[in-house]
Amino acid sequence: MVVDDYYKKGKAVNLELSKFEKAKDLYLHADLFINDGVVTVEFTKGDHRNAPALKLSFYHTTLKEKDFDLVLSPNAKGQFSGVTEKLLDERYTVFIEPIDSSWKLKETIKLPYSGAFKINPEYK
Repeated sequence: MVVDDYYKKGKAVNLELSKFEKAKDLYLHADLFINDGVVTVEFTKGDHRNAPALKLSFYHTTLKEKDFDLVLSPNAKGQFSGVTEKLLDERYTVFIEPIDSSWKLKETIKLPYSGAFKINPEYK
């Protein structure tokens, strides 16, 4: 039974890593802006055409009750944007992915911050 659990967890980790590799293959780079509850993602490089909307997951570094998800819709400027009423004033790990979860980007951010967070796949 224990072996089965490890096998399933190992498969899940491999699937997760393949999503980061897919973002790298698509050469995805983006700017993330968070100002006054408005969250905007603007792609600066790569092929994001197949993303009708984005899911952003905010994971607080220490407090699970501060975790939340946000769906961003495309706007007329070619960006993806949404609004949150959550108080964003701490450190978060942010995951950005399309609604179909075919790729994933990740960045750790510290708020408040008035500039753009530069999001890119890890190239090692």
